[in-house]
Amino acid sequence: MTLSLPLNARMARFVCGGVLVMGLFAGPALAASQEDHPPLAPARDAVIVYTFQPRPTERDLKEGAKPDTPVQTRYVQVLYSGDGGLLRVNYLADPQGSATRGAVIINRAAQEVLVLLNTRHVYTRLVQQDGVRNPFLLDLSMHFTRKGTDTVAGQPCTVWQAYSALGAAQACVTADGFVLEQDGVDVDGLNGQLKAVSVSYEAVPASAFQPPEGFMEVKPHAPLPAGQEEKKPQ
Repeated sequence: MTLSLPLNARMARFVCGGVLVMGLFAGPALAASQEDHPPLAPARDAVIVYTFQPRPTERDLKEGAKPDTPVQTRYVQVLYSGDGGLLRVNYLADPQGSATRGAVIINRAAQEVLVLLNTRHVYTRLVQQDGVRNPFLLDLSMHFTRKGTDTVAGQPCTVWQAYSALGAAQACVTADGFVLEQDGVDVDGLNGQLKAVSVSYEAVPASAFQPPEGFMEVKPHAPLPAGQEEKKPQ
């Protein structure tokens, strides 16, 4: 049996270039020496839980949003495999990670993104012809300046100031290529603070980057049958 399901707007924004969480996205590479920028990809497997505190963008402010408007803190668990070619983002219902609302699995080699909806036990497969972008890896489309060192979630990291056409952000990056904290505007203009609350250098099984057993594949962008409208996330 095959179903059709529209991607919810927020998840679609994630896989198409925007994010639910902050990150520096892949873009055109510029020539630079190793000393000019932080590591651009992880050197090993890891599982990191982040908090994300979004802020109004310039567009939001122009449309009347207040700069100090409170926004609910969000939590995500990110599973990294090897050099970052495989990545899974679990959207957590609480900071303890006792339940997940859904997930996005990114496979850069296959240029494929899987969007999982846990409440419906379904997933959608998206193929990006122009290459899949990874929201937790740095790239050379931004200009970097080394600012110092810090410790985040018990891990030492180097602080970098990053500049793009849409604004500036400050990121703290480990020697093995993990972004532990970022504050400011990313290359898509999204504004907020991302911060790791726990880091575990554990081996991530290959099964974490496959659709869960019992999940049904559905086609994106097609309407649901009458009476089956998708519930919007809280």
